[in-house]
Amino acid sequence: MKAIIYNIFTCTLLLLACVLPTACSDWNEPEPVDVNINSPKDQNPELWASYMQVLNTYKQSKHYIAYTRFDNSPEKPVNEGSFLRSLPDSLDIVALCNPGNISDNDREDILLLHEKSTRIIYLVDYAAQAATFTDAAALGTWLDKAVAAATELNLDGFAFTGVRLYSGTDAEMVARKEAAQLIVSKLSAATGGGKLLVFEGNPDFIESADLEKLNYIVLNTADLTNVSELNLLIAGLPDSNVLPREKVLLSARIGDQIVDEKNEKQSVVPLMTDRVAAMGPLGGLAIHNIGSDYYSANMNYETTRTAIQQMNPSK
Repeated sequence: MKAIIYNIFTCTLLLLACVLPTACSDWNEPEPVDVNINSPKDQNPELWASYMQVLNTYKQSKHYIAYTRFDNSPEKPVNEGSFLRSLPDSLDIVALCNPGNISDNDREDILLLHEKSTRIIYLVDYAAQAATFTDAAALGTWLDKAVAAATELNLDGFAFTGVRLYSGTDAEMVARKEAAQLIVSKLSAATGGGKLLVFEGNPDFIESADLEKLNYIVLNTADLTNVSELNLLIAGLPDSNVLPREKVLLSARIGDQIVDEKNEKQSVVPLMTDRVAAMGPLGGLAIHNIGSDYYSANMNYETTRTAIQQMNPSK
């Protein structure tokens, strides 16, 4: 009898051992849960409207400009920092690095940023594509597509890149010069009604007669490693009558360092922030690498907000 009871007990344990892992696995399967998240606008519409008014007043006032590029529509968003909606409200201009691939989230966020008076512009990265355009017709077609896409999205203008040739055949030099003129011509024609035209790069890519068509020039100071290089770059800019200093933005990459006058390494964003006023004053700062983190202790969000506040302490 005891043997029978023991066998029954043993079999029961074996059965449970077989069943429980499956049951636990079933219990641990994730299930979708509907969560109704109210945005700040929905939680307190009056307070939100008041905040938007203050933000708009600030954006319309005379202040140092804060500009950034943003890698929109990532294939695999890793966190909230992958979305336009998570950018600091006090940014003035955001250039979309992937404007040919606009997601539904991007479309929603563009509307939200417009409500915050943030200008969203289409990045035409000619420097990365120059080798693919062997003639003006192909370049013109590419630019026309960019203009059409920006118009459909109701964007606030364009940024473009370019690198001038310092060596090459006469034909290559002429072709690059004509490409720069065509880019400025096409994009400036599409920026009526208060839209922006921003160039990222060295001003010598642009003909002097076309500099006045630009709202801002973002200098490629993000790649500099020493302040002496920065001083030489600023000293070599066209005369302020040709290129007003309020059109010039320095650029800095979050996380990088630069060697100062005392031969000491400094965090580049605070240093470039200080130089915006000291070297001109200039127009403002372009902050790169802003979307690379979201949850770290020294958040890029906080670094960006601090730089903007340091440039505009009374705003």
